[in-house]
Amino acid sequence: MFREVNAIHMDAKGRLAIPTRYRSVLSLRCEGHLVATIDTEESCLLIYPVSE
Repeated sequence: MFREVNAIHMDAKGRLAIPTRYRSVLSLRCEGHLVATIDTEESCLLIYPVSE
């Protein structure tokens, strides 16, 4: 879906702050449900819609 470097921060309650420019696309594609995991080969976070 996206492939670039972005800083995403986690607050004290463990919530991710997604950059504004991605929120509407994620909301449409993920319908409010997503999976976030680490990449085992790269030092990055992977975010997918549950359907994928």
